[in-house]
Amino acid sequence: MMRRRERRYPYLKSSLNTVYRAFRLYSANRSMKAWGVFARHLYRSRVLKKPSPPFITIAPTYRCPCSCVHCGIYKKGRRGEAEISTLQIKSVIDQAKRLGVLQVTFTGGEPMMRQDLYELIRYAHIRGVLTRLNTSGLFLSKSNVARLKSAGLTQCAVSIDDADPAIHDRLRGVPGAFDRAIRGIGYLKDAGIPCQINTYASRRMVTRGLEKIITLGRGLGVLAVYIIMPVAIGRWDEIYSQVLSEEEKSRVRALQEMTFVHLELATDKTLCGVYQKGILFVSPQGQITPCPFVSFPFGNIAKLSLKNVWMEHCSRLRDTIRGECPMNDPETRKELARHVRSVGLSAGKFDF
Repeated sequence: MMRRRERRYPYLKSSLNTVYRAFRLYSANRSMKAWGVFARHLYRSRVLKKPSPPFITIAPTYRCPCSCVHCGIYKKGRRGEAEISTLQIKSVIDQAKRLGVLQVTFTGGEPMMRQDLYELIRYAHIRGVLTRLNTSGLFLSKSNVARLKSAGLTQCAVSIDDADPAIHDRLRGVPGAFDRAIRGIGYLKDAGIPCQINTYASRRMVTRGLEKIITLGRGLGVLAVYIIMPVAIGRWDEIYSQVLSEEEKSRVRALQEMTFVHLELATDKTLCGVYQKGILFVSPQGQITPCPFVSFPFGNIAKLSLKNVWMEHCSRLRDTIRGECPMNDPETRKELARHVRSVGLSAGKFDF
């Protein structure tokens, strides 16, 4: 009986963690329209049996002042590429809402380098869609945080790579980055914007380094620390030595708490967002991919609607791996690429 409880506990903890996080965000958002969108999402998925993705991530830009050693979107020449317009992103938000999406996350690059970011956050908020901003924290000045608050931002995630300021700055390639991020977290807290720390479980961080970041987060009064497992993409593209071993992943998962420490792949049986059919990603060039980490495009928003892509995405993708990103296994990566090709929507060659 004890062993059975021990096996079940990680999954119970993960489920309660998800419910707690969702309730906290909706309470902080204070939008009755958002609760209405949530109710429709449940009705579609549970009653009508028409599942829809809860999340969409939009990268308005790949521009960024940082040059992180672990950058997941790095590609030579990428930061100079043309970007989708404000109107195109608003159209994506409208399509996402009709599809049943609950939250849009703005990421990058550094999304705060887009001048229209506040307009886009306000646009989503007014339509009852939760909003999250993933940022390095470099542009979280007091005035900018006030603008984010006015726009209706639901949550902000600030990246911290190490609790040691010098190491964080070196990993980011920007002197003073740590201090600016910490000040930004303080401004977010003062403004009443729920803030979490995003970090990644590199091999050097397991687990002492992660524990220091968790301690830092408690001291700063953030709502949560979110730990991302390393993925063999970007600057680490196909460098599988950066991928954690099963023993290392187990040690990281042991850090999870119901109310403060969250993980992307919470258990060794957790399906990634791609196979859960829980997410879509739109790049600065309008490419629609299964998620920010899996850059095999289904197509482009200039030619295809999110609904068309989603219907193919739901009906054709099948899980082949659990507890891991498919990009971290060479064979699974190839199989996923074949899956996306078989959908027949791809416009242009794959990024990888």
